[in-house]
Amino acid sequence: MKFRNRIVGGVLGATLLGIAGQASAIIVLGNGDTVSLGAVLASNDRMVQIDDKLFWFESYTSSHFNPSLITMVGFIAANPNQHGFRNVGFDLTGPFGDGTPGDQSVHEANLQYTVAVDPAAYARGVRLCDARLTFNGSSTGTGSFARVDETIFDSDANTLLGNLSVYDNSGPPRDTRLTDMADYCEIFQSAGYRAFEVNKDMKFFAAEASGTATASFVRQEFSQIPSPGALGLIGAAGLVALRRRR
Repeated sequence: MKFRNRIVGGVLGATLLGIAGQASAIIVLGNGDTVSLGAVLASNDRMVQIDDKLFWFESYTSSHFNPSLITMVGFIAANPNQHGFRNVGFDLTGPFGDGTPGDQSVHEANLQYTVAVDPAAYARGVRLCDARLTFNGSSTGTGSFARVDETIFDSDANTLLGNLSVYDNSGPPRDTRLTDMADYCEIFQSAGYRAFEVNKDMKFFAAEASGTATASFVRQEFSQIPSPGALGLIGAAGLVALRRRR
């Protein structure tokens, strides 16, 4: 984990901080680097940078899961997509679960944050496209469940893009989905997005005293694409290089 002092300005600064040109200390995570969620929430700006993505953590509420016991792990995919970009995101790891099974209480946490393309990368034509949610939740006992649901908005247009859900419902019958994703560029025929607003809700319920509902990690990752203008520049650069080789 590193701290970077930088000037946050322009569209991103206006959106995330509301104060363009103000110095800001950002927590910088590389792939596999860690910081406690509590430390992020206690920082002045609540901002984390992972590769070319900026995450601003607006709120966290839970009466069951202490954020100081939740670890954020930077995630940068090993393999690039067809455009040469790597998925970027983070894992939340910790003792998620229903700690008092059978008491008919759902153990829950809600996290709201914004993910945005770093202004320099955005100027180069990098855009957000899809969102992917993964966890390793499991449950036992009739009526128990572990699940994460999230709602995603286009931050600039303030419009709903969609919902993702992962879950393990013990049933009967058992119903399990450990990964969910949506490509909003494809769904809405969009050229890409600058920023998403994400509202994530984690719930764990062990219906019986002998039941369980747990998870040890929740992963969030976002793909990225070049804007049409950037694709044109890439194509022009390739054409120039081809002519030079000839």
